[in-house]
Amino acid sequence: MSKYQIINLIDKLFVSVCIFLLIYAWLNFFIRNLWTTFILSLIFSFAIIFLLFYFLDKCQTKSRLKKKKQDDITLYNLAFQLMNIDKKIELLKSIIEKKYSTSIDNQNIIYTKDNKKHIIVFATDTEKLNQYDFYKILQNINPNVTEIEIVCNTVSTIKTKILKGKNITIIDKDKLYYDYFEPNQIYPDISNIDTSITKFSWHEFALNIFSPNKARGYFWAGVILLFSSIIIPYYAYYIIFGSVLIIFSIICKLLPLFKKNNK
Repeated sequence: MSKYQIINLIDKLFVSVCIFLLIYAWLNFFIRNLWTTFILSLIFSFAIIFLLFYFLDKCQTKSRLKKKKQDDITLYNLAFQLMNIDKKIELLKSIIEKKYSTSIDNQNIIYTKDNKKHIIVFATDTEKLNQYDFYKILQNINPNVTEIEIVCNTVSTIKTKILKGKNITIIDKDKLYYDYFEPNQIYPDISNIDTSITKFSWHEFALNIFSPNKARGYFWAGVILLFSSIIIPYYAYYIIFGSVLIIFSIICKLLPLFKKNNK
């Protein structure tokens, strides 16, 4: 079982226990029969927990798919950036020539699409295309070319609408993946990149449980349970769970402070 599955299991158990205790507390306020209250609490809490985690799982599935896609984009972009210029040209040329006739001109890819002459230029060996590099590229473009496509990893704020009769497109890592790699099922070689999953770490496990963004949830859940202990019998359970949640919220808030002091 992966560390994420363990963390998710603990989160679900924690939420389930809190929901059951809250329902039991309020049902017991109106229904004094212990077994009736217990059985109804199980039924209601199961229904609520099922619906809650059903919708959460749907949201998490979408989130996981989105994250997986972003991970793929980052991975293939890294592999692409590690390639030398000749390999980059060879890869993109193999993709483009599936539809259009291509040629190489001074380490630029030339092709014609819809009677318009396109040129693909590789910005720099750096990760970011700045204004200076942008102007330098434009100075060396053939005047007959109307469609200029500049491949780079990330882009600073630059103005692309500066030349009449020329359409300038920036191909960043997302556009490179969605417009070139994915539609043609041709990708950079990632065999030399380490993609192994890290082993379970108790340190990461603890940091996830006591993540600062969980402090508010722990706090309010603890307050509700502690308040419930005042108005219902069998208060010991609620005091214990409420106290644990409040302690968790305090730890979540204190951990970032300890990190700053240790830097």
